[in-house]
Amino acid sequence: MRPPSWLLASLAAQIAFVPALAQEQKITSANPNGGRPEIHNVKEMREAGGYSAPGARAYADMAAEAGGQLWPVTLYYRCQALRERRPLKAPAPKPIEVFDKVYSIGTAENNIWAIDTKDGIILLDTLTTEADAKNVIVANMRALGLDPRRIRIILITHNHLDHFGGAAYLKALSGARIGMSREDWEGDPKWGKLPVKAGEDFFLTDGQQVTLGDRTLTVLMTPGHTPGTISLLFPVTDKGMPHMASLFGGQGSPRDVASLLEFRRSLNHFADYTDLMQADVVLSNHTVGDDGLTRVTALANRKAGDPNPYVVGREGVVRYDAEWRMCLSADIDEAVSKAAPGTMLPTRPPAKP
Repeated sequence: MRPPSWLLASLAAQIAFVPALAQEQKITSANPNGGRPEIHNVKEMREAGGYSAPGARAYADMAAEAGGQLWPVTLYYRCQALRERRPLKAPAPKPIEVFDKVYSIGTAENNIWAIDTKDGIILLDTLTTEADAKNVIVANMRALGLDPRRIRIILITHNHLDHFGGAAYLKALSGARIGMSREDWEGDPKWGKLPVKAGEDFFLTDGQQVTLGDRTLTVLMTPGHTPGTISLLFPVTDKGMPHMASLFGGQGSPRDVASLLEFRRSLNHFADYTDLMQADVVLSNHTVGDDGLTRVTALANRKAGDPNPYVVGREGVVRYDAEWRMCLSADIDEAVSKAAPGTMLPTRPPAKP
């Protein structure tokens, strides 16, 4: 089923925005978003966001103005005073080549990315279990004609089980090296046991470049979701046309103010690099982070001359960053407004990410 015309039209026009308050159009049932709620504009934000503090409402309004037309699912996920998580009602998307030799091979919840190079494959995250690695990642790679034994590098964005759980199996299958931040590899993993770090494995650091064959990925430390979350920027091509992809490695926002402040500093750090490297593509390791179910369906139905729905242009990347920054700021302001006066004052300068 073809995705809503507004999505393709806006992308074809390289993100032709109109004022958010004028946008009353809802995404129809044709939108394969798995039944996830959506926020599209300021009016809907006021109804669904639940913020009560004046500053928080102002931040949430700006978030809706910045990104509601492009990431309505993501906006709802990020911008709520009280978190609501509804069950996902979507089948797993079919594996697909999103950019030249860059493949989506994940589930309805988790994006997994395989980047093919002349010297092997770079894999971004590994799902939750050995069974997931076998039945989803390996099966999807083979369906696309990719040999999982050619995986040479596995990059883990953070130490939550749904991102590292299949790593040990895939390493045993392929002999790949695993890369992960020291802070998360040596930290307290959530929900599971981390793979044992072998001699050829390596820690990821801020500003590091990871190269395999003709591909180079830039690593950034972006703590907040976990202490050692990493994010990535890397060049891609779409039918030979060059673009720069950005992927922020931790989607869920914390609830305490100190972690929210750290998260916002990390987003600032990431935005510096998306500006410096002129990113025009937004990817995520969760489909809720890039409205991935809608976009992958649009890609599967792409006709000659249609844009790649993942290419949102520079304005799109800037608006994505602004949406997220304003949601974090709304959460911070809401929490501080409810605390006793003076209790949230920092005792020392904030640490660098």
